Amino acid sequence: MTRFRQSIDEGYVKIIPRDKIRAKSLLISADEAIYSAKRIPFESGTLKSIIRELYEGLRQHCEAIGYLKGYKFLSHEAITYFIDEILNEQGISARFDRYRKIRNGINYYGDDASEETVKEALREIPLLAASIKKFFDK
Repeated sequence: MTRFRQSIDEGYVKIIPRDKIRAKSLLISADEAIYSAKRIPFESGTLKSIIRELYEGLRQHCEAIGYLKGYKFLSHEAITYFIDEILNEQGISARFDRYRKIRNGINYYGDDASEETVKEALREIPLLAASIKKFFDK
């Protein structure tokens, strides 16, 4: 059994009717989150906010594709499995999971975000989001 199938069986992913309208709406929100993150001043006191907003945009891109394919995610970890096993994008899956863990560290454990990590995220997450968005037209 795949990890994604297990996520469905355990209730972390729901199978739903495909919803192109919700997917389009999420893509707009996702693009706005990434746009906003790029405009937050790059200062020591804003690094966590930049990471959070970038991750939010990337996650919403993934959720939009999920709605197109008939899935609703109740776990961010399940999104990692979706990218890996359903979209067959292992590289994107690994990068998504890395940013998921960084964001969780910030949100739940009070971890800091280094300037280098945030600079990397500002470069990489918009590219990852664009790579995910290509599945919208498939």
